[in-house]
Amino acid sequence: MKLTSIRFLLLTALLLVFSQNETHGQTGLDFLNIGPNAHSLSLSEAHTAVPLGSNSVFTNPANLLLSDQSSLGLSYTLWIAETQNTQASAAIRRDNDSFAFGVLSSVIDEFEQRDSPGQSGGTFSVQYLAVSGAYARQIGFISAGVSASYLYEQLFQQNASGYSFSFGATAELMDERLRIGTALTNAGQMSRLDIERTKVPTRWRAGFDVNAIQLSAFSGAEIPLIINLSGDVVVPLEDEIDTTLDNAIESDPFFSFGLQAELYDMIAVRGGYRTGNTVRHWSLGASISVDPIKFHYGFVPFETGFGSVHSISLQYFFDW
Repeated sequence: MKLTSIRFLLLTALLLVFSQNETHGQTGLDFLNIGPNAHSLSLSEAHTAVPLGSNSVFTNPANLLLSDQSSLGLSYTLWIAETQNTQASAAIRRDNDSFAFGVLSSVIDEFEQRDSPGQSGGTFSVQYLAVSGAYARQIGFISAGVSASYLYEQLFQQNASGYSFSFGATAELMDERLRIGTALTNAGQMSRLDIERTKVPTRWRAGFDVNAIQLSAFSGAEIPLIINLSGDVVVPLEDEIDTTLDNAIESDPFFSFGLQAELYDMIAVRGGYRTGNTVRHWSLGASISVDPIKFHYGFVPFETGFGSVHSISLQYFFDW
């Protein structure tokens, strides 16, 4: 196949990939900023100070210490336009520190291969991968963490690899009723994909998670109900937007908010709202906990013709 044909196919694939993102200003590597599990997605990713177990390796590594137990996590998200995001993670919790490992992938199948008008020459996939390791340590009432990731992307016959780092810190206050966190996520670089480098979508985040209301009695019956409110401010740090599609990254800050009501430490319902230039303002979700397993479901309706997002997750907690 001639080089010009390869470049034509690459451009076509890039156009398709970017049409599937929220705005024209995002890169294929923006899967790194999509919530890694259904719990996060149902809160519209207002998760910088929220305990997510082993999934925190992808959000704020300092939060690995917000869980009292070690954990395993598995997630599957059917993103828009049949994009499949999967995640697996594990975290080992010790007295004053925690280790974690995770794999996050995004795959778009069934792109048709054409080097000229007429019959298709077959199909190919667009694939993205992040393999991450993290470490967190407790320092007084503050936990601090760092993660490192190997990144890989493949479009048709072209592929590239790279790296990124994330840093975070979270403080627990008021007898752990209030958490305040901050994180710098996905600071790194990719090698060239054909001609250009895909930019790694670096973001700075700051957020809170507060146990806003705790009720324990209704008409004399003991029914423990806990309501949590979380919020994040997110600032993309790619302040230059190139004219090439594969390097254009949304640069406007936005806010995310999440609300959770949990009954008996067993059943929880969640909702979230996201501001800014987005087509996924709202999100919903629920979870069921049967110790030591938690099942999460997340639903994100898009305000376009792309449909809605469904996500399911499992978490297993254990003592190490």
